[in-house]
Amino acid sequence: MRLRATGVQMLLLRNNWGMKRVLVTGGGGYLGSNLLPRLAAADWKVRAMGPYPPGPDAAPPVDVEWVTGSVLDETSLAEAMADCDAVVHLAARITLWRRDPAAWRLNTRGPALVAAEARRRGIRMVHCSSIHALDCSADGTITEATPLAGVERPLYDRSKAVGQRAVLAEVAKGLDAVICLPTGIIGPIDRGSRVNGLILAAARGRKVTVAGGFDWVDVRDVAAGITVALDWGRAGRSYLLSGARAQISTLMSLGAILAGRPPLRLAFPLEWVRPLAPLGEVVGSRLGTDVFTPAALGALADSPTVSNRRAREELGFLPRPLAMTVRDLLVSAEIDVSAGVGVGGR
Repeated sequence: MRLRATGVQMLLLRNNWGMKRVLVTGGGGYLGSNLLPRLAAADWKVRAMGPYPPGPDAAPPVDVEWVTGSVLDETSLAEAMADCDAVVHLAARITLWRRDPAAWRLNTRGPALVAAEARRRGIRMVHCSSIHALDCSADGTITEATPLAGVERPLYDRSKAVGQRAVLAEVAKGLDAVICLPTGIIGPIDRGSRVNGLILAAARGRKVTVAGGFDWVDVRDVAAGITVALDWGRAGRSYLLSGARAQISTLMSLGAILAGRPPLRLAFPLEWVRPLAPLGEVVGSRLGTDVFTPAALGALADSPTVSNRRAREELGFLPRPLAMTVRDLLVSAEIDVSAGVGVGGR
């Protein structure tokens, strides 16, 4: 992703500011693991916060300070935010269940507490919301002006909308905040991502999926967009960080082809499988998977067209091609892509 600001402008800004400290909540997650080194490379002193100490496979960079605690614990949050100049709020739980009290509380109460603490301290906040906070069933192209998700939308969508409203309420009281709304995040390194799992399964031989699609964006480009927004985003402004719209079967076929396998030949129409989704939620609750639920299939049915024009014009956001993202995901999973090297580009 390129920056609109020149190197001289960035240098002058850093000389005026000096080294500043940023707290990243949810720093041990999928997006956090990509964001922490990006912020450190941009000359931020980085402190990461998560509910559990990171394991060996998820250890943050050596120059990142780790704090164990929950954003729902006001005391822990205040201690973690002490002497910070900014906070990036990532802590959230993606859920495709009809009921998920823990996800609802984290996604709604978490942003409210972080935003309130940031306002009290007079520091900048970047809130990582989601395109799902918007009504993805709305007609036309989804932009930052699209209404927030209403009561008829899935639980996750509603929870992200409530969290975003909480941040905006603090903005109205004087908080300096920027909101970033990524679309479907994919790419290296896989940390339990549902869609990454489908791509990797296709690269290993899976041949069947369902129809439907979404807008997909590389996790590294989202991390870059948030980093730029931290310095350059306009206060009170929101930015859609989108990539490219594609069918789920297309992503999986890319994975298969890059691994030297034939593309997928069968994608069941959504109208065939959606009546079975309530049963899939019951069965999935016993198996611990939410990949075949009404919310999961509903997201693919939305298949929104998304504009990232504001992020491109104000942040210089420029996402990479999907084929490159899929190739790098396979490489990170140690899957040989030499047979499909021409597909992923350079």
